[in-house]
Amino acid sequence: MEAALRDIAAQRPRAIYCLGDIVGYGASPREVIRMTREHCLAALQGNHDAALLDERDARGFNERALKALDWTRRAMDPEVEENGGLWDWLGGLVPAMELDPGDGAEAVQLVHASPRDPVAEYLLPSLQPDHEKLRANFEVAAHRLTFFGHTHHPGYFPEGGAFERAAGAEFRLRLEPGRRYLINVGSVGQPRDGDPRLAYLLLDGDEARWRRVEYDVLGASRRIESAADLPGSLAARLLVGR
Repeated sequence: MEAALRDIAAQRPRAIYCLGDIVGYGASPREVIRMTREHCLAALQGNHDAALLDERDARGFNERALKALDWTRRAMDPEVEENGGLWDWLGGLVPAMELDPGDGAEAVQLVHASPRDPVAEYLLPSLQPDHEKLRANFEVAAHRLTFFGHTHHPGYFPEGGAFERAAGAEFRLRLEPGRRYLINVGSVGQPRDGDPRLAYLLLDGDEARWRRVEYDVLGASRRIESAADLPGSLAARLLVGR
């Protein structure tokens, strides 16, 4: 996350927003929460954040995710005084919000997962343009532009079209006037599109721009390996971006 923040600062955006899953698979949950709280104007609550707060929200998690969740819960022991504020902050987050940037710019929708189910629904790149999930989500989207995360795949669905992956070190999308989009901002902590570089998105008027940034992926992988009870496969997948 430090590498992401350095690169973001160099782009000089007006504000930073996090679309959730602040915790879940990494070995530094407290540090990441603190940095998110300090640097982001607003953050959403993802399904892993929700499951940390309430075990009932972990229904459907696979074994690896459940083990990581259990490790994170112990690492963030709420009985430790310095952790209490982190739990309170996570608990105050919501999974969706509308963002009105002002200055005549159009309002947009931010969700963790999807407009229809902002906590848990997966809009995977494999969805075909006529899939019920896409039709339903475009129908309920509150604004022309919806930004989401959850799947860890940077790219976008134009209404009526297939998913387009945001490939390369910098990918630019010119947003067509009047056309609706579901836009995945990518993942800082665990990309899954085969590119281990972290991914984030910048919105500047009618252009969306994804950036891929090198970071110490080997160091992050080793921290996971050295954390007792965190599944080793979480370390291995960082190296290949899967």
